[in-house]
Amino acid sequence: MKIRVYAAPFCSFEDIDEDGCLDLPEGAVLNDVYKKLKVPFLLRRILFATVNYRRVGLKTRLEEGDVVSFFSALGGG
Repeated sequence: MKIRVYAAPFCSFEDIDEDGCLDLPEGAVLNDVYKKLKVPFLLRRILFATVNYRRVGLKTRLEEGDVVSFFSALGGG
């Protein structure tokens, strides 16, 4: 299944296609996206994700066409 991903700059973009989509197996959960994007374990504490613009847990099951966005709890300027 394909999901659209708006990844943080430090994520691995190698599995994201030119349309901004990531291929995952059926039954994948949000935590699988963190793993596929190789988000460093220590950064997972300050980075949170939304699915279809709603904050959800890591065990949230994804469906075809979902949108996953990443945000950092720390800001800069």
